[in-house]
Amino acid sequence: MPVFFVAPQAVRGETITIAGPLARHLCGSLRVKPGEMIWLGEDGGPRYHARLTAADRDRLTARVVSTSSPPQKHPPSIALGLALVKGDRMDWAVQKAAELGVARLVPLITARSIVRPKSGRTDHQSGRWQSIALEAAQQSMRWDVPVVAAPVAFDAWCADAALGACRWLLWEDPRGTPFRDRLRGKPRPDQVTLVIGPEGGFTADEIALAEQGGFEMVSLGSRILRTETAVVAALALVQYEWGDLG
Repeated sequence: MPVFFVAPQAVRGETITIAGPLARHLCGSLRVKPGEMIWLGEDGGPRYHARLTAADRDRLTARVVSTSSPPQKHPPSIALGLALVKGDRMDWAVQKAAELGVARLVPLITARSIVRPKSGRTDHQSGRWQSIALEAAQQSMRWDVPVVAAPVAFDAWCADAALGACRWLLWEDPRGTPFRDRLRGKPRPDQVTLVIGPEGGFTADEIALAEQGGFEMVSLGSRILRTETAVVAALALVQYEWGDLG
């Protein structure tokens, strides 16, 4: 069973109270019963192995059996700027990015983005992606929940000074530096920022803009990958070389 995140105020001593949508999910979908053991955790905080003592549709209580502290953080913290792609493909990319350890994901509006935020639905879309990230974090037993920001224009995002010094743009042009060469044997930074473009790639103006913003162009090789495939490939490389994958 995955870990389920609860608010810090849900924990009172050795008792944890679960209410709202999580309680309904545990009772209605997973059909948990008193006496069962479940994993509960605070976002970025301790994790509890707890035994359910009472369960109904809208409220559960559990007693803590053991507590684990978060492991020492292993940099880098990964921020991902991801060009908007169609429907289920965006959902899938958000899910896999969360499983592979992204700390922050920012949907980007680029010149060749086919998908554009719908007027009046931005909050709904962002909330949906945040829910997907939460579920993926729980399923993969992460200790924290990645943040999914509201969509932003590519040029505004490139100019953000908070992106950190280590910035890479995944470019389909094979003249880009092989990404693995920028990772292997290099000192591990505290923060990495990656940006991955839409189906049609970045325009020449966007490449120039990114370079002005301190991004280095890197390549995943001669294959032209779908946006969501590039997400998995790039994050797997970072986590293999500098993280906890493999």
